[in-house]
Amino acid sequence: MNTAELLAVFREEVVDQALPYLWSDALIYTYINEAQKQFCRQTRGIEDSRQFTLDILVAEEWYAIDPQILKLRSAVNSADGTDVAIIAVEKMAANNMRFSGQVGPISALVTGMEKGYLRAYPTPNATATVELRTYRLPIDAEAGDDLEIDAQHVVPLLSWVKHKAYLKQDSETYDKNASDRHRVTWDAYCAAAKKEEDRKRPISTVAYGGY
Repeated sequence: MNTAELLAVFREEVVDQALPYLWSDALIYTYINEAQKQFCRQTRGIEDSRQFTLDILVAEEWYAIDPQILKLRSAVNSADGTDVAIIAVEKMAANNMRFSGQVGPISALVTGMEKGYLRAYPTPNATATVELRTYRLPIDAEAGDDLEIDAQHVVPLLSWVKHKAYLKQDSETYDKNASDRHRVTWDAYCAAAKKEEDRKRPISTVAYGGY
């Protein structure tokens, strides 16, 4: 089901099929994209091993993390396929690591030192390209586009859409009780979806920023 079809289902379910609409197409498409991203935040995210790379430079320690990345799964040096460890700053001592002026080929990326950044370890003395295996947020979908999440989760996005729609500040649309009910439904669905996904694919992941 694409975004246009999902919009049609929304309008039928909330009885908003006659012009002028209570909620514009543009607003509902915004809510649909927000719902898909929120679903990924509350579950796992989109698996991606191709989109994100880091170009490691000599003497450059800090590397920005693309804001689309939710979690880092692993990292690989593209030149030879060797793993680049992902280490939380709190785990450095246990791994006999410290920043004390060492230089060498990159062997690890340290997370949690500064929001939105990874720090290379040791200080690189050679260039490299590091491929990041991630869970990421979905790309915004336009009218008629397919969504990136699995098909079985598309229609349940409407719980989030309705949660937001009933918060629209208008005498004909605002209904805090209805919004709250749909939020409860949404949170329960996301929790169940995450539990099912964890059961099917138990994976130990390491992520940046406190995960």
